[in-house]
Amino acid sequence: MVALVLVVPVIRAIAMTLTSPYGITVLTSPSAPDATMLAVAGLWAGMLLLGRVRGPALRPPFLAHALAASDMSRMGGFRGPLLRGGLIVVSLVTAVAAAIGASLAVSGQTTLGSATLFAVAGVCVGVVAVVAWLAGQALPRTAAVLAPVLFTIAALTTQVSALHPYTPWGWVSLAYPSAAPGFASLLPLVALTLAAIAAVPTLMDLLSHSGLIAQSTRWEAASSRVAGMELSDAVSIYGAVPRVGRQWAAISSTTHRTWVFLRRDAVGAARTPIRLAVGVLAMMAAGGLLALSLNPEMPNGVLGAAASVILFAALGPLTDGIRHAASVAGDLPLYGIGDGSLIAHHSLFPLTLTVVVLVASSLIVALLIGHSALAAGVAALVLGLMTLAARVSGAMKGPLPPALLAPVPTPVGDLGAAARLAWALDGLLLTAAAGASVTLIAASPFPALIVGVTIGGLVLWRWRHRR
Repeated sequence: MVALVLVVPVIRAIAMTLTSPYGITVLTSPSAPDATMLAVAGLWAGMLLLGRVRGPALRPPFLAHALAASDMSRMGGFRGPLLRGGLIVVSLVTAVAAAIGASLAVSGQTTLGSATLFAVAGVCVGVVAVVAWLAGQALPRTAAVLAPVLFTIAALTTQVSALHPYTPWGWVSLAYPSAAPGFASLLPLVALTLAAIAAVPTLMDLLSHSGLIAQSTRWEAASSRVAGMELSDAVSIYGAVPRVGRQWAAISSTTHRTWVFLRRDAVGAARTPIRLAVGVLAMMAAGGLLALSLNPEMPNGVLGAAASVILFAALGPLTDGIRHAASVAGDLPLYGIGDGSLIAHHSLFPLTLTVVVLVASSLIVALLIGHSALAAGVAALVLGLMTLAARVSGAMKGPLPPALLAPVPTPVGDLGAAARLAWALDGLLLTAAAGASVTLIAASPFPALIVGVTIGGLVLWRWRHRR
């Protein structure tokens, strides 16, 4: 029933999109092979980083401890979860490659042989991705350095077509569906896949007992919170631990309260520099997408929604102070400051960075593509304020209300699970609506006003009912 209601419509929508005239135009564009190169390199780099926090060779804490501390080899004790996780990854990557090849073959843009070869290339890419996932788990420090280097090299070699036959991601791009099947490019890709498989036993032996226990414990804790719809708590379990800047003074000698909070939050964010840098880069990307969505002839609500979701995620590393203020709201004022003033002061740092980075990136991209800079600046400012308000609302959300645990019988079934999911994802849903609405702000400000009032009302309601 779940497959009929959810999976089948999604698959049908994807198939219709890929075979539509717009989808075929995108898949047959001259830049499609280069985009494939970047996608493959991004997948491999992402799997390296994913393995550092949650690898494929993972079992429940007690079982992980018992197997890791025994005389059994790592391959013997953790082969099962590795194969299960690997099968899922390989299946997904192969499905994407097969869908692209089938769409081009059905539309007459390529031959069945080329589509089949690209699906085989997808299998190879998936297998290498699984080994990269395992490598990130076995060699976390090496993976942290190798992942950005790999993606940077891929981005540079994309611009030099003469290097494509000599890079793994280039082999995938040469196997992209075309009129002539690319057998030659598939041979080195298969050789790379076999070499990656041969490295699996060595990587498994490098898995440390402490690393297995740490990942297993964190995964179990995060899974239990996800089951309870406490998504923010689940994400916080994987938050970066400050390792630099411990000697930096977060509290200055000045008595000006605004500067004290601004400096405190800035220093706190800088103590996890990679997390802060990713947040700023994501905010810049959100600003660029927002400017692209503000086409005066045909506003793109999907791009606006994507920009707002990216911005919502980018504000995560910048709003630790807001979450701290919300966690102590309702208790005695330990700092001699009221709850409202504490949240307002902790909002200064993310607000300042949002105004500077988001608005500036939107203005720059708007000027480069010839759109109205004024419209881009206003839209970025409005979206930044609404997204920050959604972050404040999420910080004051609290645990799942018991009323949502009750069933919601309807003629189409029980909607209780949908209500709980909407409660858990309300921040993302509201920010997506905000992003779609600001793309229409030049034509009509009412959609953005309605979404803004909704977010503001939710903030006020949760403020009044804070514990």
